[in-house]
Amino acid sequence: MTPRKHFLDFVKKAGGRTEAARRLGIPYPTLCALCNGYRGISRDMAEKMGKASGGELDPKVLIWVKATKSERKAA
Repeated sequence: MTPRKHFLDFVKKAGGRTEAARRLGIPYPTLCALCNGYRGISRDMAEKMGKASGGELDPKVLIWVKATKSERKAA
């Protein structure tokens, strides 16, 4: 299982993006950017998310979730 899949499985089990953002204590737009691949997860955020998830998310796996897309807008 890839780190991103590990994270997305948690979001699905939590009941969707809104509920996952609430459970993890992060803003909804941040969670959406993570899910869509526009942002990665920092070491600090991984630790915070691991604690907030009650151990369902492993911080050592989450730190490998990296951005895969660019946020540049087409002109």
